[in-house]
Amino acid sequence: MVIEKYQKMIYERMQEDFRKWEEREFITEKELYLFLHSLKGTAGTVGLSELSVISSEKLESVKEDGQQQWLTSDWQNYLAPMIEGLHFYEKNVATTAVEPMNEHKNETKSEKEFILVIDDDIVFITFVKDLLEKEGYSVLIAHNGQRGLELLYEVKPAMVFLDIKLPDTNGFTILEDILQKVKKEHIIVAMMSADGSPKNRIRAYEMGALDFIAKPIDQDILISYVTNRINYKIELEQSIVMDELTKMFNRKYMNDRFQQLIQQFNRDEKPFAVALLDLDFFKKVNDTYGHLVGDEVLQGFAALVKKVKREQDIACRYGGEEFALLMPNSTADDAYVLLERLRKSMAKKVFTANDVNFQVTFSTGVVEATRTNLHPKKLLEEADQALYHAKQSGRNKTIIFGSHVEDAQQRMKITVIIVDDVFIVREMISKHFSTWKSNDKYEIDVLEFSDGVSFLHSNWYTPSGKYIILLDGQMPDLDGFDVLKQLRERYPANNVLVSMLTGRSSEQDVIRALECGADDYIVKPFDIQEVSQRIVRLIKRVLI
Repeated sequence: MVIEKYQKMIYERMQEDFRKWEEREFITEKELYLFLHSLKGTAGTVGLSELSVISSEKLESVKEDGQQQWLTSDWQNYLAPMIEGLHFYEKNVATTAVEPMNEHKNETKSEKEFILVIDDDIVFITFVKDLLEKEGYSVLIAHNGQRGLELLYEVKPAMVFLDIKLPDTNGFTILEDILQKVKKEHIIVAMMSADGSPKNRIRAYEMGALDFIAKPIDQDILISYVTNRINYKIELEQSIVMDELTKMFNRKYMNDRFQQLIQQFNRDEKPFAVALLDLDFFKKVNDTYGHLVGDEVLQGFAALVKKVKREQDIACRYGGEEFALLMPNSTADDAYVLLERLRKSMAKKVFTANDVNFQVTFSTGVVEATRTNLHPKKLLEEADQALYHAKQSGRNKTIIFGSHVEDAQQRMKITVIIVDDVFIVREMISKHFSTWKSNDKYEIDVLEFSDGVSFLHSNWYTPSGKYIILLDGQMPDLDGFDVLKQLRERYPANNVLVSMLTGRSSEQDVIRALECGADDYIVKPFDIQEVSQRIVRLIKRVLI
């Protein structure tokens, strides 16, 4: 079994540590603490749950910053259950062959929607997060209103749980700010409070919340409720053909028209072209001028598309700041002429925010339908490749799909960085990601660092890169929280996501991680498959 390989590595690490300690007169209490802390998280992760429990119990009597000197006889007596278990391993298990790690494809469950919980009760949000993530959902948490608003616009959740009482504002104020957005994007908002008075319920409903949930919440009811509302959202969106914000057709309508164009092509071979258009550096617009201004830019671009396109062309909002244009009776060259006219008009268009004028450009990729690519998925893939080529070659241009695009097409590289002083944790995660098969959108590279100092001093960052950092909270020399603070001071949060890996499960430590700028936290011991699924969903929803 693959897991046995890592269990073997843990025991070998214990053997090595004990051997080194026996050669010394004493060890420090801090060394003992770090040993137990690392073992607590790692052992449970690889299936050695009893060893993890023993480590946790032993940690209770050891101080992280303790200065006590432990003689050999002292630490051997204190760790006697572990030493006994190690001796059993040496006699009965150590000589057993361990199967090599086989290559395998990354298979995950069907992706479910993101859910955002905005609440300052860390016990409650941790409970909801753990409960719903076991059901396959990705749950992001915000412990104050400001962070909640940021995540609402960055991640575009399907559902928001919003507590009335927050440390920096109240839930009703947040609801008032986001009301137009949640209506346009059909985001389900459930207000929550331990005060389920008629006054609060009436106010929530009158302001536009879909539901009001009084605490405490029964976990079985919560799961059924979330499943019910998510299914309702899916069915609602499938019945709508118009995007509320831009007044353009949506992807459902686009898919229907796609089929009509394909049928027409099969019948009389009338040409048609497909283009994907993406606003350049749109996130910078949101970060600089605010999301409301970003919405105005989307609306302004949509209005310009409608003005420039021909009556027969079908303009759709494909997602976020990306749009699709289906052009019947058009070759790729015909489409190029129209798209260039649109591109030049957009480059001249002036937007205004806070008395500041600015301009926004877009890049586009276009492909012509042929007998070899006559399928919606294939056509969109080729248009997307041409769009990628346009962005990689400078943006603000139109590229027609062809052999030069296929040759130049590159997958986006996502770098997963593991910063953890425990070798086995780094080894597990690295091995897991090394077996993944890259898809046509991105590939994953992995970097490892055994401490925060070497990580911060390395040349890991490039402005064009995309990064997910798994950062251990407890490390020697430089604490993970201090590393996180420096990351947030030095690098933009839009392309550097940080998940804290920690054995610390207290309220204070989780809040501290979020306050320092962590996008997520993962409590050891963790399931490597669940962590990888969460990372993939973050990649697809945030980074790409």
